[in-house]
Amino acid sequence: MIHAGGRTLGIGVVLALALSGSAHAQARMVTDPLSARAGESRYAGARLMRSGVASQFDSLGREPLGRVGDSVTSYLFGYNDVLSRVVHARITSRQRFLPPVSWRAACDEIAHPGWFYQLSPSATALFAVVVPGSFGRPVNQLPSLTARNGAMQFFHEIADSAWLRYVAYRKPADERSREYMRADFWGPDGDGRYGKLRMFGLKGPEGRTYTAFSFAMRDDRPDVPNTTRIMVVDAWGFPVAASVGNLDMYGTVKDGETDAVLTSSGLIRWDGMQWQIPPVYSEEPCLYHRTMPIPPGARP
Repeated sequence: MIHAGGRTLGIGVVLALALSGSAHAQARMVTDPLSARAGESRYAGARLMRSGVASQFDSLGREPLGRVGDSVTSYLFGYNDVLSRVVHARITSRQRFLPPVSWRAACDEIAHPGWFYQLSPSATALFAVVVPGSFGRPVNQLPSLTARNGAMQFFHEIADSAWLRYVAYRKPADERSREYMRADFWGPDGDGRYGKLRMFGLKGPEGRTYTAFSFAMRDDRPDVPNTTRIMVVDAWGFPVAASVGNLDMYGTVKDGETDAVLTSSGLIRWDGMQWQIPPVYSEEPCLYHRTMPIPPGARP
């Protein structure tokens, strides 16, 4: 849904307004402006809105997940992130969506520039991820013990640094307060909850094994949201790809001779040269800003 001037506009209304002269002050819809000169992404994902239209956040407009006629897979989730259906569809139309700057403070799925896709067959769900290509249901492919144990040192480099910043920012009044903060930060097992992270094994090039995981520490200062990570590590736990952000991960899917990991923003996928990690959809900093004050001069 689109919110403007205190009103809620359905996608059909927005599409109608976009074709009228009055739409320019609110939002603009551009039909396939980059089809001739921009390549499509093989890993960025989209979300299904209530109307069944897929919405992809892509502020620069350089990585649409596909063009008209391309195959996509929609993963439909019900309550408690339970996967209910997998729908294979094709893109029947693609449009570039350009909202006015004033909408961006709303921090919802259409408050930022991106793409709208009509899909056939269409589908709706409480939550859904649309990814480029044709895939099956994700499986919980467990990582190797060496990968989990080896990656711990890199997790703790981030966690230790975050702990020091957390203490410096909160300035506990006494040792008792400090110990309370320590127990809350590091968790009941004293490992920063590393042992509870969900990790997914996947097969990479030349049959080598890798592991993907994501985490978010609960310590960030209002102006430094930088202790989230998405990581891909090798069989010994050494990072081969990483990105700032936090994604929900749902499992491993077969991707030709290699595997990919299905996430809330698309696919973690080998592109023939390197591991590609989908950009984190902007709802994460938006949700963060809804609960913490925005620093002076910052914009959502």
